[in-house]
Amino acid sequence: MRVLIVEDEYLLALELADRLASLDKEIEIAGRTDSILSTVEWLQHHECDLMFLDVHLSDGLSFSIFDRVEVKCPVIFTTAYDHYAIKAFEVNSIGYLLKPIDEEDLRKALLKYKQMRSLFRADLDNLLNYLGKPTGEEKVPISRIMLSTGKAQMAMNVDEIAYFLANGRYLYAVDRKGDKYFCDGTLYKLEEELDTRMFFRLNRKYIVNFSSVAYFTHYSKSRVKVKLIPQAEEEIIVSADKVKEFKKWLVR
Repeated sequence: MRVLIVEDEYLLALELADRLASLDKEIEIAGRTDSILSTVEWLQHHECDLMFLDVHLSDGLSFSIFDRVEVKCPVIFTTAYDHYAIKAFEVNSIGYLLKPIDEEDLRKALLKYKQMRSLFRADLDNLLNYLGKPTGEEKVPISRIMLSTGKAQMAMNVDEIAYFLANGRYLYAVDRKGDKYFCDGTLYKLEEELDTRMFFRLNRKYIVNFSSVAYFTHYSKSRVKVKLIPQAEEEIIVSADKVKEFKKWLVR
């Protein structure tokens, strides 16, 4: 279990790392960051299974991290304040621990993560979809999106977009003619906002429009390779655990 600790107080970060190691020998501290900026940069280049995230960081509230980068793991928030709990559970939160962190509360939070991981069989896409499931009235998918190229900005109907591409810290939209535009936000946020009947998340880099899928072919280890129109700049591979969902989406 690879864990990222986000805490701007160095001694508290070390203490949490020691306590986690004593509670579970399978835990590996994959990284430690102390600010919004350093956390965003870390997540852009690394992966982890679970994140312990302090609410108050040196450069602001950590909730803004979710607006800047795709967070691909469940999160346990740590804070001295209880009034951010509702906000925490609007994102990937599976736990909310008040400082000073009680040993039993920490143990229960780890147990909850393991139970959820077992339930979803380590399928992070399904787990994150579950954690981010809206309550109350169902959200209406967006029909237009703001894009930019150079200094020019424009709004475009989403059905004119062939696919979205995440490349490093940038997110692009490619239209049916093959023109490429900058797009604000993250692939994860877009996945929540788009019509799932029209768009599908193929992997960690691509969300595609149904009409842009030309065909797919079988690839190694039960994966498939997808050909898009207009053609993408690289091979697009769908992992084995998403192939069944992808095929089901194609005939929905």
